Amino acid sequence: MIINHGVRGSIPNPSYQTLGYGGNTPCVEFKTKKYQLIFDCGSGFSKVKLSDKHQIIIFISHFHHDHIQGLAFNSYDSGFNKKIILTSAHSNKKDTYKILSDYYDNPYFPVNFIKLINKFDFLEFKDVVSKFNDLEISSIELNHPGKSSGYSIVSDQIKFCYLLDNEYEDSQENELVKFCDNSDTVIWDGMYLESELSSKKGWGHSSVEQGIDFANKINVKNFLISHHSPLRQDKEIKKIQGNIINKKIKFASENEVINF
Repeated sequence: MIINHGVRGSIPNPSYQTLGYGGNTPCVEFKTKKYQLIFDCGSGFSKVKLSDKHQIIIFISHFHHDHIQGLAFNSYDSGFNKKIILTSAHSNKKDTYKILSDYYDNPYFPVNFIKLINKFDFLEFKDVVSKFNDLEISSIELNHPGKSSGYSIVSDQIKFCYLLDNEYEDSQENELVKFCDNSDTVIWDGMYLESELSSKKGWGHSSVEQGIDFANKINVKNFLISHHSPLRQDKEIKKIQGNIINKKIKFASENEVINF
């Protein structure tokens, strides 16, 4: 199953105008019989129930604050003693450790959380791919300032693709189509509307309309537009949703569960 724990971009915005779709920043859980796979640790990560029965792997797309700001705020139940594997496709394990260790330390955080909790096993992405070879794990470089990685996971013939954050360009089309085709679920960055793109060039995000166009070019069961602008109210999202002809395309909603 797939659970959207956070679907908002940039900053949490849990106002009464956004509660329908959700105000927490990105975190998606993909749970299989053996694995609990977590994609990004925005504020939505605080709601993830970490499993003692599953191998937990966290995939970080990139290190902008809205994708790592929730890492310290899961409960990490005192009875939870296993190590959580943490990796990023475009950052080696030493750099990943340093970035997160610096982020969760003075002057930005009261204690060095990463050292204090000692729950994470930082691994190279290539080692995760080879070690857990019953999963088909692959990544794709996305167009985002400071780099961002998209991920594809195939488990028990279920294919899941995660594509936050990406500033879509036509030159990406063939590679992205190949990466995402025949997916059960694709998570797409729809931070902006087409009318907003010109003033946000270089910010590293795609549009809702680009997502709709892309979804119509691939075979997919569920195409979820996510990373909603913190200013995008429920009423605006509902209006746009009502005009989408392809019913496989929906706006991601916090706490939404997709069962297979």
